[in-house]
Amino acid sequence: MLTFAEFMAESFHSNAKLIWDYPRRSDATATFLVDGIKVTVSFEERDANGPWHVVFEVDQSDSTSVVHSSFEIFNGVFQAVEEFIHVSEPETLVFATKRDKLAGIYQTYLRKESATLQKLGYKLEGPHRVDPFMEFVLRRVKPSAWKA
Repeated sequence: MLTFAEFMAESFHSNAKLIWDYPRRSDATATFLVDGIKVTVSFEERDANGPWHVVFEVDQSDSTSVVHSSFEIFNGVFQAVEEFIHVSEPETLVFATKRDKLAGIYQTYLRKESATLQKLGYKLEGPHRVDPFMEFVLRRVKPSAWKA
């Protein structure tokens, strides 16, 4: 039996208008708006040829608005992740959080997108505890279906 959050994640698909910026070879950001709330998804390769890390930020706004828009926000974040994978084809993409609830959301969305990620040539590893973080890793296991 699915929880309400899992049901919503499984049922809702994002069509956010993403605005991309690639300021350096090792950085990319996708920005989008949900109900006037600005969301920024950042991708960073912290070490040359190392894994890419994904983080997202929600601009300061009314917390009630953020709660009401949370599913759209998370769906937009994962839309950005999928587009980043299509374009950049990183070997490894890491999601890390100190918050157990956010780790649960990552796990739900990554599971929801597992078939799409497999078609793109990625497999999910984790969650792994790397104190104080919980990490999920998307690792490329074969060439992208896009380029095949």
